[in-house]
Amino acid sequence: FPHSNLLTNKETIYTYERNNTNMDAVVYGTRNCRFCEQVVRSLKKHTTSVTRIDVSADNPENLEEMKKFAGKDARTVPQVVIDGKYIGGYTETERYLNIVTFSEGLK
Repeated sequence: FPHSNLLTNKETIYTYERNNTNMDAVVYGTRNCRFCEQVVRSLKKHTTSVTRIDVSADNPENLEEMKKFAGKDARTVPQVVIDGKYIGGYTETERYLNIVTFSEGLK
C-alpha cells in the first residue's frame, strides 16, 4: 500500500462509528497495488473499519490466510472480505457496495 511505508503484516487503518452501517472489511493486498488503494477508499465510505493485510512475498502466512477466503488459486489483489464473508476483488467489491448503498436508500 503506497502510503504505508511501515506497513506491518496487519494494520487497521480506519475505524468510524456509523449509525446505519456496521460492516468490518479486510483487504488483502500488496504495497504497490493501485486497485487496493481504490477499494480501501470506497470501503471507507461504507464500513466501520478497514484492515489491510499485506500478502507480499515476505508475508507467506498472510497469503495463505487470503487463500482460505478467496480459494487456493487466488493470485490477484485486492481480495476483500466483509464481516467474514468473501466478496471478491475490486470490481466485485464495488458492485457489492453499490447494492448495499441502494438497499440502504430503500429503507
